[in-house]
Amino acid sequence: MNILKLLERDDKWYIGGGDSLIFTPLFPQWLHIPGLWDEAHFYNIPIKPLFTISFLSKNGKKLKPKLIDTKWNPSKLTRKFALTNELTLTETDVLLPNDTLSTTLNFEGKNREIDVILWTAQINDKNEKTIAFSKDDNGILIDREVKFRKEYSYYLSLFLRMEHSSFSINLSEFTANQPKFEYTPFYEKFTGKLPDEIHNKGINPDGLLYFGLHQHLKITENAEVKIFLSVTKTSNQVKKKTNEVFKIIDPIIESDKNWEKFFDSVPYFECSDKFLEKYYWYRWYGLRLFMMKNSYSYPCICEGPAYFRMPISYSAQCHMRETRWMNDPKVAEGSFLNFIENQKENGSYPGNLYPLNITEKSFYHADFGTAIIEIYMVHPNINFLEKVYPSLVKYAEFFDRERDPEHCYLYDVIDQMETGQEFMTRYTSVDKEADLQMESGGIRLKGVDATCYQYGIRKALSFIAEKLRKNEEVKKWKEEAAKIKKAVLKFMWDADEEMFFDVNPQNWKRTNIKAAICFYPYIYDIADESHLKGFVKHLFNKEEFWTSYPIPATALNEPLSSSFGEWKDKRMNCPWNGRTWPMTNSHIAEALINTASKYDKSLKEKAGWFIKRTIEMMFLDGNLKYPNTFEHYNPHSGKPCLYRGVNDYQHSWIVDLIIKYVCGIQPQLDGTLLVEPLPLGLRYLKIDNILINRHLFKIEIENDKFLVYIDGVLKKESIIGESIEFHIENK
Repeated sequence: MNILKLLERDDKWYIGGGDSLIFTPLFPQWLHIPGLWDEAHFYNIPIKPLFTISFLSKNGKKLKPKLIDTKWNPSKLTRKFALTNELTLTETDVLLPNDTLSTTLNFEGKNREIDVILWTAQINDKNEKTIAFSKDDNGILIDREVKFRKEYSYYLSLFLRMEHSSFSINLSEFTANQPKFEYTPFYEKFTGKLPDEIHNKGINPDGLLYFGLHQHLKITENAEVKIFLSVTKTSNQVKKKTNEVFKIIDPIIESDKNWEKFFDSVPYFECSDKFLEKYYWYRWYGLRLFMMKNSYSYPCICEGPAYFRMPISYSAQCHMRETRWMNDPKVAEGSFLNFIENQKENGSYPGNLYPLNITEKSFYHADFGTAIIEIYMVHPNINFLEKVYPSLVKYAEFFDRERDPEHCYLYDVIDQMETGQEFMTRYTSVDKEADLQMESGGIRLKGVDATCYQYGIRKALSFIAEKLRKNEEVKKWKEEAAKIKKAVLKFMWDADEEMFFDVNPQNWKRTNIKAAICFYPYIYDIADESHLKGFVKHLFNKEEFWTSYPIPATALNEPLSSSFGEWKDKRMNCPWNGRTWPMTNSHIAEALINTASKYDKSLKEKAGWFIKRTIEMMFLDGNLKYPNTFEHYNPHSGKPCLYRGVNDYQHSWIVDLIIKYVCGIQPQLDGTLLVEPLPLGLRYLKIDNILINRHLFKIEIENDKFLVYIDGVLKKESIIGESIEFHIENK
């Protein structure tokens, strides 16, 4: 299967495949113009504008490119422009692993001469540090300070390179900073060449500083121009990077190879359900798009584009689960190790790992413990457990000390932001002004999610302690987990409503606000068969959660619930009061399958439908050509929050759900492997190159039958609905 071809489409523009640098503008305005004028991001720092390319005819008149075609795949963005009736331009943009954008211009036409001018305009501000630059034979080096938020500034070096015969650098008072040649000083100064001048002083430094490189091009049948833009933290590295790429014969082929190499490093998957097949590969594309291999101490995944492009603790638990299926566990392990490296003195982990140490406080609840065990079950590495154990102990102690002052084994949420689920009635039920609290300390709520996460962490600590032969500590963590379970059952379970609820610590009453987090005890072994009736009663209630595209994060019949993302008559960016979130659905899928496996196998069909429906929701208008991953969706229509602009958002664990439950590959704590695909009615499925404890597994489904291969040898076969269990030998 050609994965790049499979994912090809005509509506995307994201370019990645490097490390720190990425081109993912949320609302691009200038893709109909040659070049990349919209913003890129270095880490999460916006850089804008980048560059554009203008074209002049032999008599000096500006040519007006007309966009006539766009093609995209993970490796490249290709746009075709008509320059004249007889001359076309194909621009192909790629981002190579060394943080260099490469733009290749291919011209098709006969007996033409044109002038190509590569240029940018950067803001020079007298109130800030003005732009430093230098010009050499290869291009222009620009050193500049980028301001992001009030206290957040970053120094970057950009090197813009093109073979050229003339140049110009000119300072201008402010005007519209748009990619229009007629607004530049070059418009009047160009006389067959640029004037080879540097005019950057002026009566003051305020204004736009224009940088231009010019090449005269003779086109017989075809011609090619290559442009490079490298970005680094220091100027002594930036030229080196462009020189590396300049030596590459074909940057486009190199980008293809880069992406193909990544796709080869993950399990191969194909199946008769083309939505499942395509989304599987699309999800891996998104993970690689926001992967940083060298920018932090350990390789990791960032949560999304723009300001989300950093490791964030709430989504790190997702990335750990998904990337554990890569042949190398470094990214999965690194997604947590970076947080250990930045652990605070009180034992908590920062919510956001910014590229700079800024004063902004952040914190999110997350179940790192279960995610650590999930990694270990695929790639058993005792050294990893030794690294994480002391840190995870401190994290648990932080919660006991600072989030459970009553020592009741229920844990506090103290502002609406730290759950990652803001604007919900679960918070305003304990404080009418909770939706105004954006900093720690605004409210107190004993959260079902926060408490379940801590239960998962205690269970993980007991497992790790056992592996590390810390017998006394095994006992301690098992006892703590038992106390948390007992507290949840005593205080959070409402026998009349048959549902778990948050608890208000001011009066120890349950809030009785129905939200998706109320099902989280079913993920773990907190809930048991006695709670099954309530699970079915509420989850499959069409007036509450079982919508056309389930499930809304807050029940439909709760006060202030809105399927349109409106909170108190205002549409919000991140509303959790009635929208369907892939993050929530990942949790609910685990709860549903855990409940089905233990207490009611008839629920497995619903579990299979739920996973498929979640994936189908993430195709625009149900069109197989347009997979997406937005933050949230309408639970009735499945329409995404296009108004947010935040696509390819890595805030769930869809790959993990496909491998574990669609393919049925479920490693167990005792070192065995359970293979039990969900009944989805697939005609065929194949997943290959699955590495578990150094053994290679392959699963094939043929109608009602499935086969299991280990290290290339057929070991067992069974029928859908029946499971197979293997003991995996250490290798």
